[in-house]
Formats: sequence, structure tokens, C-alpha cells
Amino acid sequence: MGQSQSISAEIEIQASPATVRSVFLDFSRYNQWSQWAVEPTDSGKSPSELKAGDRVKADLKSMKFQPVVVENTADKFQWEGKLPLIFVGNHEFHFAPSTKHPGGTTFIQLEIFTGLLAFIMGPGWSMRESSLANWHRFNADLKKEVEKSSHASS
Repeated sequence: MGQSQSISAEIEIQASPATVRSVFLDFSRYNQWSQWAVEPTDSGKSPSELKAGDRVKADLKSMKFQPVVVENTADKFQWEGKLPLIFVGNHEFHFAPSTKHPGGTTFIQLEIFTGLLAFIMGPGWSMRESSLANWHRFNADLKKEVEKSSHASS
């Protein structure tokens, strides 16, 4: 197999990692500020209760799928979507204390793709470019929502 590609997008947000994570995990409000839709497949679970092995329904505008949660911690939310051997994507969302803005957050999306079709996420491929554009849009929307919410409560 040997095919592997990765893409990432990051943004600085003027709020604590805990605040950014809280807005990120409030899936039920995504329709108020994002083009994405995410929800647990088990409606009895809140997003903060999701653990490894749970599934979510994800509609990222350009793609709909039901990935498996890999990690849900204070500094990272990760899922894995796959077509075994053909295409596997491990998508990570990081909530890191900013080194540029004290008290702020560096929000990072990172995905590592493996499998026979991983090359379509390589440099120069339209799938990569459209995914990155989608991620940058989500990051900007998240920043706007978090900063609006955190300034309203200050």
C-alpha cells in the first residue's frame, strides 16, 4: 500500500482551548454558524460523552459519512472514516494553547490519508484543494462564532 498524504489547516482564536472545544462540540448549534452538520449516531449521547468506538454522522458539505470516534480529549477530537484498503482518513481537531496570543487557542485540523486512493489528496489534486478550502471556511466560521460568544459573555 504505502500511499500516505496529509493536509492541515490552522487558525488563531482569541479564546481559551476549553471555550473553543465547547463551541466545537456543540454539534446541535452548527446550523447557526457553519455549513457542516455533525451529530452522534446514538442520540442519547452528548458530543462531550463520545468515546473511542462511537460513531458520528458527518456532513461536511462536500462529503457525507459516518466516521468512528478515535479520541475525544480536552486537547483533541479525532475520527476515522474509511473504505478499507482503498481510502482511510484520520481527521484530527486540535485545541492547543496559542504560542502567539496568550490565553488564545491555535485550532488545527489535520488529516492523514492512507490506502490505494490516498494520492487524490496529494498536492495539485482538486480533492485536496476543495477539502482545504472547506476546512479553512469551517475554521473561520468557528473563530467568528467563538469570538462572538466569548466577547458577548465578557
